[in-house]
Amino acid sequence: MSLTGIISVVLTASNLGRKFGSRWVFRHVAFEVGLGDVLVVLGRNGSGKSTLLRLLSGLLSPSEGSVGRPRGAHHRVLGYVGLDLALYPNLTAREHLEIASELRGVPPRAETLLERVGLSAAADRLTGEYSTGMRARLKLALAIQPEPAILLLDEPTASLDDAGREIVRSVIDEQTGRGCVIIATNDAHDRRYATHELTIDG
Repeated sequence: MSLTGIISVVLTASNLGRKFGSRWVFRHVAFEVGLGDVLVVLGRNGSGKSTLLRLLSGLLSPSEGSVGRPRGAHHRVLGYVGLDLALYPNLTAREHLEIASELRGVPPRAETLLERVGLSAAADRLTGEYSTGMRARLKLALAIQPEPAILLLDEPTASLDDAGREIVRSVIDEQTGRGCVIIATNDAHDRRYATHELTIDG
């Protein structure tokens, strides 16, 4: 698939494919995403939506094809929320943000970010005591900490209540002002943010 009419391209995928062993998860994925775009990636369970996001983030290498990203420090260009990303249960939310800021070379902005995702009151609780929804909110705060050009969201509202979904909506609105968003989902609530859609057959 090729997306046309995009100004100021932020991210490209060229003939992208990934296989595990001898089995191809997907092949021949191609698109361009520009400033202000929200690309929603659709597909049945097991089709490779999450795998695609991991390729785009650099957590996996493609078996064929390539990914083009903006120049700059990789950990500052990208923000990634993945279902498989783990938090440290013996650290607080504040400590997660402080450690991540050192690794990324950005200000921690812990107070601002925790307020942004509705976790101010739980800033100094161990994340091992967090609910699934609270962990999802912290992962979102970590993803937007570097104010990335590219925000990758894997099933971002799967474990969130209505208030959490509203936070995701406002984060997406803010992100389109500085870059692009790619969302892997089959949720109708998430699909409404799309400026473009891409279906992976798997």
